[in-house]
Amino acid sequence: MSGVTTKSRLRRTNLRAGLLTVVALLAASLLHPAPSRAVDSAGGGLPNNLVVSENPADWTPHVLDGRVYAIAQVGDRIIVGGRFSQIRQAGNRQVIRRKNLFAFNASTGVIDHSFTPEPDDKVSSLVAAPGGKAVFVGGDFRRIAGRPIRALAKLDVSSGHHSAGFKAVVSQRVDDVAVHGSRLYLAGPITAVNGAARSGLAAVDVNSGAVDAGVNVKFTDPRNSLLTVNRIAVRKDGSKLVALGSFQKADGRDRPQIAVVDLGGAARLADWHTDGFAARCGNQFNTYMRGVDISADGSFMVVVTTGARARPLCDAVTRFELNVTGQNIEPTWIDWSGGDTFTGVAVTDAAVYVGGHQRWMNNPYNKGTGKDAVRGIGSVPRPGISALDPVNGLPLSWNPGRDRGLGVFAFVATPNGLWIGSDTNHVGGELRPRLAFFPTAGGKRLSNPMAGRLPAVLYQRSDGELTAVQLNEAGAAPAAALRGAADWSQARAAFVTDGRLYTAWADGRLDARRLDGSGGLGSPQNLDLFGLEKHGPAKFPVQKLTGMAFDAERGRLYFTIAGDSKLYYRYFTPESGVVGGVPFVASSGGDGVKWSEVQGLAIASGSIYAARGDEVLRIDFRGGKPVLATAKVIDIRG
Repeated sequence: MSGVTTKSRLRRTNLRAGLLTVVALLAASLLHPAPSRAVDSAGGGLPNNLVVSENPADWTPHVLDGRVYAIAQVGDRIIVGGRFSQIRQAGNRQVIRRKNLFAFNASTGVIDHSFTPEPDDKVSSLVAAPGGKAVFVGGDFRRIAGRPIRALAKLDVSSGHHSAGFKAVVSQRVDDVAVHGSRLYLAGPITAVNGAARSGLAAVDVNSGAVDAGVNVKFTDPRNSLLTVNRIAVRKDGSKLVALGSFQKADGRDRPQIAVVDLGGAARLADWHTDGFAARCGNQFNTYMRGVDISADGSFMVVVTTGARARPLCDAVTRFELNVTGQNIEPTWIDWSGGDTFTGVAVTDAAVYVGGHQRWMNNPYNKGTGKDAVRGIGSVPRPGISALDPVNGLPLSWNPGRDRGLGVFAFVATPNGLWIGSDTNHVGGELRPRLAFFPTAGGKRLSNPMAGRLPAVLYQRSDGELTAVQLNEAGAAPAAALRGAADWSQARAAFVTDGRLYTAWADGRLDARRLDGSGGLGSPQNLDLFGLEKHGPAKFPVQKLTGMAFDAERGRLYFTIAGDSKLYYRYFTPESGVVGGVPFVASSGGDGVKWSEVQGLAIASGSIYAARGDEVLRIDFRGGKPVLATAKVIDIRG
């Protein structure tokens, strides 16, 4: 074996104290906290590590027809835009006529009767103006606040009147807006602003509306006839903008449907390219890009799409890193609905919230597409709205459910909770027509699974029993047999993370037991694998697993299979217990390890440990893979 320089025997100790034989080992693995694996942010205004309540607030106004496309908070007011004509106060039957735009108190839901701009057509986008007293409104209107203003307006939120001094004449509708500093960015099928030629994207001064000559990236080569930039997102520090749309090129370079723009001074196309969205989905879409948001720390973005065809990034949620450069950048992860559209996304540090008319998440094995799709093996029901683990894209346990309709078009995260705007009436099992608020009160504070550090525990199946081996800087202690609490002779593999012991069993179950402060084990809770353990292509035969180890930093569960020469991984989220539908190969054996002979795994302090017979190997572990020719037998000390 390449890199193996010494040989030692792994002695097994039978300790009679039952379950207490492994208490010290388990406790040792839990007493060494590691840096958080989550993004370092207060994402979208929500408190760190908090997933909002599943119970929507009772006091939000009702929108009685049409759709809500946009929401913004300006001071103590919430502004709501879309295409609708009737609203009413929660708990009141009186119908209020209000066309396409209204405002209400952010804490009480009381509708503001002084804010009546009455745009004559759809409002697509809203964003607060600097200073907290005005809101920018983008859409397809030609008249607003009693004045003939097309597509873009700046309104005083206390009166609903047009803000004096701001004037921007836009050639076509405005689909999206974003603000940073003195720039208001606007996107759509725009060809000119104040007479200056533009192609899908422009910027104007937030006070005067004067065109910003420094933002003039040329988007060209639309997929169909109409050139549009339909969604934009600006990084919190103002250094980058992400644009989605029907274009295939930007400033003459290939940028199929997505481009990153550097905004320092004059805007210029960034050295960031992916072919992920080059493939066609359904031919009926001018662009199948539907939403994008950037993490508060600016390190990554998440894109959501429609599709109506089973192609790689159609009807999917996809994470891309922004702090990388180059060509053909690959997604960090993908989560598929299995044929249903996503229409909106909000990235926070604890969760990526997505909405659409999805029925399932984690659904790569679906049959059919769209309304004809049949739920695939491994898919997790999440109707209409979902919260995903930012690290790996798997669904969290948050599952209020909503009438699916077409989708959720607006997400706004504030320090007090998450606002959504949609086209349906029920969410969280309650009547909340087209507008709902999930408060932080009653939400769930997530703990970040700790990255593995020494000392750690490796669980090995040896001589028909599951044993625990303590790993430390000097090597390893003799194996201790697990006794009590369960028939460990039926266990096949195990690992510890986030205060739980996860065990694979001979009958195909994967369960979790909570560890108490003294290392005692609670009652087992079976994880729902949604059929993955019985599905050949999924490569997760639980009853044949020979080793499992969790990489908390990457949200990956590594595993070996009896008689199989590969080291596999799949995504795993301890908070929900969801196992990813797609298997990946981390090693095919070229690193000098015979993975078919492995009887236990552990990951700690930059190494992956593999038990094999009477010995334990330590292999360097970088970038989520074993490093070639680094395997060494470690010293076993009694």
